[in-house]
Amino acid sequence: MKKETLLTVAVIALLLLNFGTLAFLFFRRPPQPPGRGPKQLERHIVEQLQLDDAQRQQFRQLKSAHHEQMLAYDRAYRDALGNYFALLKNDTILPAQHDSLQIILTRIQQDRATVTFRHFADLKALCTPAQKNNFDDLLPELMQVILPRKAPHLRENN
Repeated sequence: MKKETLLTVAVIALLLLNFGTLAFLFFRRPPQPPGRGPKQLERHIVEQLQLDDAQRQQFRQLKSAHHEQMLAYDRAYRDALGNYFALLKNDTILPAQHDSLQIILTRIQQDRATVTFRHFADLKALCTPAQKNNFDDLLPELMQVILPRKAPHLRENN
């Protein structure tokens, strides 16, 4: 076999290996870090509160209803935000339209907060008096999920 043929075969093999590696890295979804995600959070809440089977079933129903509500609010917020920024396409922006869309965006965020508060109040209502103490201990962790800390480079300088 000639050196040139051997070199060509080696280059083609290396290219295929590189493309295969890149495809693997590009198309493979990295695993979620442990302790993150909705399933782990649900498991953590159930364990912390020591919910029994009936309470777990009620919690799943509460969680499902809350999730559906939040998805609806996400869609509404996305639509309203799209309409809000679409105002920039106009040469003149009517203050009434601008203010109306800002009110809608603010209202959606208020509703999201109210629904989430109600969701956790309903969860607490499922608890026995002993479990309510555990709920109070769990509350700071739940707040971290609701309001995650900003990355250090995003924090405001005070």
